[in-house]
Amino acid sequence: MKTTVLLSIRLFLFWMLFFIFQRGLFFIHFNADFEVSVSELLKLPYYGFQLDLSTASFLMIAPFILHFVSHLFFNNSKKIFYTISKWITFVFGFITSLIFSGELVSYTEWRSKLTSKIFVHLGTPSEVFRTASGEFTWWFLLYFVIQLVIFYILYRLIITRFHNSEVTKTSKLKLIASFLLATTGIVLAARGGIKPIPISVTNAYYSNSQILNDLSVNSTWSFVEMTINYNKSNSEQFFTSLSEEESTQLVDDLFNYEQVDSVRLFKSETPDIIFITLEGWSTQMMSCLGGETGITPNFDELSKEGVLFTNVYATSSTSETGHSSIFSGYPTIPRISISHQLAKCRNIPSIINSLDNYNSAYYFGGSLEYGNIGGYLKEIGFQTIYDEDDLPELSSKGYLGYHDGAMFPYLVSELKEAKSPYIYGLFTQSTHSPYDMPEPMMANYPNSKYASSLHYADAQIKLFTEEVKKLPNYENTLVVFISDHGKTNFKNTNIYKDEFFHIPVLFWGGALKHSSIGLTVDKLGSQIDIVKTLLNQLNKDTSPFKWSKDLLNPNTKEWAMFSLMDMYGIVTPNGYSNYMIYPEVVSSFPKKNEKALKLEFKKCKAFNESVYRDFKNL
Repeated sequence: MKTTVLLSIRLFLFWMLFFIFQRGLFFIHFNADFEVSVSELLKLPYYGFQLDLSTASFLMIAPFILHFVSHLFFNNSKKIFYTISKWITFVFGFITSLIFSGELVSYTEWRSKLTSKIFVHLGTPSEVFRTASGEFTWWFLLYFVIQLVIFYILYRLIITRFHNSEVTKTSKLKLIASFLLATTGIVLAARGGIKPIPISVTNAYYSNSQILNDLSVNSTWSFVEMTINYNKSNSEQFFTSLSEEESTQLVDDLFNYEQVDSVRLFKSETPDIIFITLEGWSTQMMSCLGGETGITPNFDELSKEGVLFTNVYATSSTSETGHSSIFSGYPTIPRISISHQLAKCRNIPSIINSLDNYNSAYYFGGSLEYGNIGGYLKEIGFQTIYDEDDLPELSSKGYLGYHDGAMFPYLVSELKEAKSPYIYGLFTQSTHSPYDMPEPMMANYPNSKYASSLHYADAQIKLFTEEVKKLPNYENTLVVFISDHGKTNFKNTNIYKDEFFHIPVLFWGGALKHSSIGLTVDKLGSQIDIVKTLLNQLNKDTSPFKWSKDLLNPNTKEWAMFSLMDMYGIVTPNGYSNYMIYPEVVSSFPKKNEKALKLEFKKCKAFNESVYRDFKNL
């Protein structure tokens, strides 16, 4: 009896020490990001303990049962069972180390636990490896090897020594009794006690610091739960809390405002249009939008020559969702990326189809397979699409593809041959990890590759706009600069804050009336609003874009919806709220009217549920 109980205790101890070691690696690697008090940090072991214990319980079930069976029925063949048990444990150690190493490296970029987002990215594995820099790969391998070494040492010290010293004979009655006693403890630990509701991520959340909560949640437990829920869940369960009638009424109110003719920005209704989709530009790095100074000086100056939208938010955190929001005015909701549903892409509107008399082309220095962006662009009407496989050999190529310094000049050469009217687009990429642009780190930001990549891209934009001014049709040319999504950075590492989704939008070019130059639009809105805002200026029918609103209409209501794989939220002048699907938590951060913000969040829920119903019916 003593032997079985001692084994269960040692297995618990073994796994708990291993999880503590993993947590220590994470803390050391991201030490500079923990801006919390010592007292708050000291609470971590208490709140992290329950999920660690639950994870350890699940991982020790198979070895524990093998130990019991070998002693009860095969006392003379225990070594065989011990060997099987050992290798099962080693496989679990390999998997947990793999999960943690992946999470630790991806956290630098995603700032979250590994989520079902990884399954979307694994749809294009070549892009995953290209996006990961050599530095990330080496960190992954280093931490993976370190974990395996520590895992082996702990196993030798705690488990192997136990097997070498255990008593060989014990009565079967005592063995069964000890098995039942230990099994009861394991089951209770696995489910988090005798309370009616089993343990969940909520049990580990205790701080206002995102990174501290992420550290508190056991990586293996989180990833396995996410994977199970991702594979078994029906997305519909997240979008049916309100009746269709109530959702429709609440959403209608979001768009219930007087439609008036907005201010006219352009000299004509048929300008040549160039979309520059900026990869992951965050307003926090831009002086013209209240961010850091000196990182994007050329864009800051350019904003004085155009119409700057100061309060626009991205719909999500990936490039494919950014593209469908920008060009189709289609919202993003959790767990769904419409670019992966090409049959549905054919049934949503697009600015390209609205400008049916325009010639169109889109360029990207990398691969448009990522997120199936290329397929989406084709379905919405772009006549020609070029990515790295279609381009001639250009200079300045990085791991992810051709840098902005090569692509902007190439776009200019194509514009010189373009037939008006046209709508052309370029998707930049130098501001995406691994940030291997041909420029040294900024002296003022030596620890931020992201800031340096923005500085490099900003310099290329200056060169590009200088060349655009030389185009023969410049006086009738409009350039739309818009980011596909926000980005975590040294000023904000929290992907659940409204700041993460705040992006730059700028209308610039000779097509602008003199009275429009230097105009700022402070109305709060979303990526999905740009298409209607622009098409109204061109006197085009905008009725197909039912989720979009005109940011130049003074009566337009101010709100923006945003989402991640397992979260959705709303930002308004009253503040912002978000809802975590797991662990079903609503968080509100009021700035003005808290009561109004609660009602606005209900409209956010109605909006997401209405979009989901629309998506199903496409």
